[in-house]
Amino acid sequence: MRSVTIIIGKMRWIMAVLGLFLLGGVGYYLLPAYLDDREVASLAGSLQDKTVLIDAGHGGGDGGTKGKQGTLEKDINLAIAKKVAEHLRQSNIRVVMTRETDANLFTGPWTQRDELTKRVEVARENKADIYVAIHANSFSAKSSGAQVFYQPGSEEGKRLALHIQHQLVERIGNKDKRVATDEDYFVLRTSHCPAVMVEVGFLSNPTEETMLKSDSHQETIAKGIFAGIVHHLSGEPAPTSKAGSKEKTDQPATDQEKEPVAGEPQA
Repeated sequence: MRSVTIIIGKMRWIMAVLGLFLLGGVGYYLLPAYLDDREVASLAGSLQDKTVLIDAGHGGGDGGTKGKQGTLEKDINLAIAKKVAEHLRQSNIRVVMTRETDANLFTGPWTQRDELTKRVEVARENKADIYVAIHANSFSAKSSGAQVFYQPGSEEGKRLALHIQHQLVERIGNKDKRVATDEDYFVLRTSHCPAVMVEVGFLSNPTEETMLKSDSHQETIAKGIFAGIVHHLSGEPAPTSKAGSKEKTDQPATDQEKEPVAGEPQA
């Protein structure tokens, strides 16, 4: 009986040590985000005069890309966009969303050009300080990671992209080749204010598709986007994260949005 008691005692000790080890490991990864959340809350208190345009990509008959499990990009985009908007509203930062339902913004005979133009117009009409488009990517089943794009030559767009990319890396462990990258997309090029396109992950990757459908993972991404927005609007310099070029990454799924401005020759 005594030997059984000793064994049980040893097992409890081992479990206690293992628990502390695991807690320490989790804490190591969660602590930076926890500390940054406190800083973000403090910074956000002085941003009530700012307006943020959140554009949930696609919608209505335009489903965007589609995952192997049948997940539509438009649904993931909207779910995350709503979470980002809620964080901004809780901080009393003015939010304008291009859509809050599964619908197109343009009401006439639909074309993608007219739809994208309307979204950019909403940002201009509401005097948005920044434009954040949310999309999901698609390439191969092995591609993974979130990535932020900004318009070539836009220093403020680049700073915003670097802040959001840094937050996503810290919060979802996006420690791969994906870095903030310049890309010539219609909504980025025609926006009157600093603009970025956040590709939240790859629906072509079954594992990442499952994650993107998870409410908790969506919330983690939303917090990262929100934190990056706050750091940018607070005027903080770009973090030391590297900015890359499109040659270093898979081609994003939103290539159909790379349309020329009226009168420009097709690239």
